[in-house]
Amino acid sequence: MVRAWRAARPPESVPSLVPGRGRRARLTQLDVALLLGVSERWYRALESGEDRPYSREFVDGVVRVLGLGPAQAAALHRGTGHTPPRPEPADPSPGLLDLVRRQHCVSFLCDAAWDVVHANDIAARHCPWLVRPGANVMIWAFSEESRYQLRDWQSHWAGPLLGQLRLSWQHGRANPRLDEVVRTVRGAPETERLWRSHTPTGAFPLGTPRPMYLPLFSPRPTDVRIAACVPCDAPHTRWIMLTPADGTATLP
Repeated sequence: MVRAWRAARPPESVPSLVPGRGRRARLTQLDVALLLGVSERWYRALESGEDRPYSREFVDGVVRVLGLGPAQAAALHRGTGHTPPRPEPADPSPGLLDLVRRQHCVSFLCDAAWDVVHANDIAARHCPWLVRPGANVMIWAFSEESRYQLRDWQSHWAGPLLGQLRLSWQHGRANPRLDEVVRTVRGAPETERLWRSHTPTGAFPLGTPRPMYLPLFSPRPTDVRIAACVPCDAPHTRWIMLTPADGTATLP
C-alpha cells in the first residue's frame, strides 16, 4: 500500500521537496528517505513490508510526506504496530447534509458536545429549538421548556438521555465544550440528584417508543422512535432521526 501511495503522490505537491532539473515524473524512495532524514534502505524496508521497529515519529513523517488521509494513516499506524491517532472533527460533507435534508421526519446532526450542527425543515417545524443559534440537545432536554414536548420526561426521557451524556463525557476525548454542557445540565433543577443517583446502562434503547408532543402532527402526544448513527466519514457527528412509532405516517 505504501508503494502505491508514493506512486500516487505528485512530486509538485510535496512543498519541502527540492526541485531537480526538469520536471519530476514521480516521487522516489530516495526522495522520501531524504525528506524523513533516514537512509533509503530503511524507507525501502517499510515499502517491502519488513518487520522493523519503525518509530511513531517516522510513521508520522511518512503520513505527512505522502499526504495520507485519515483512513490511510490509521492503516499505516496499525501495520507498524502503533495505535492510530484519533481523527480530528470535520465538518459534515455536502452529501451528508443533503441526506439529512431529504428525510421525511425530524432529522438533525449534532457534534461530540451535542451542539446542533444542522437540521432539516421538518425538524425546524416540529422542534423549532433545533434551529436556534447555539442549540444543544442535552441543554435543551434538561431545561424546563423540554418538559412540554418530551412527555413523561421523568420516566421515559431523563434516564436514557442522562446516560448518553454521561458516557460521552466520561469516555470521550478531552472536550472543553462538553465539560461546559455537563456543568450546565447538572445545574438544571433536579438534574444533579439524577446525576448522582443514575447509573448509565449503555446504549440508548432506540427501539423503545417514547411520548412526544408534536402539535402540528397530532393534538395528542405521539409515540416516536429514535434512530441514531455515526456517519463513516464524520466519526464525531451524530445523525439523529425521530419517526412516529406506528410507522403509518411521515411528518408533514
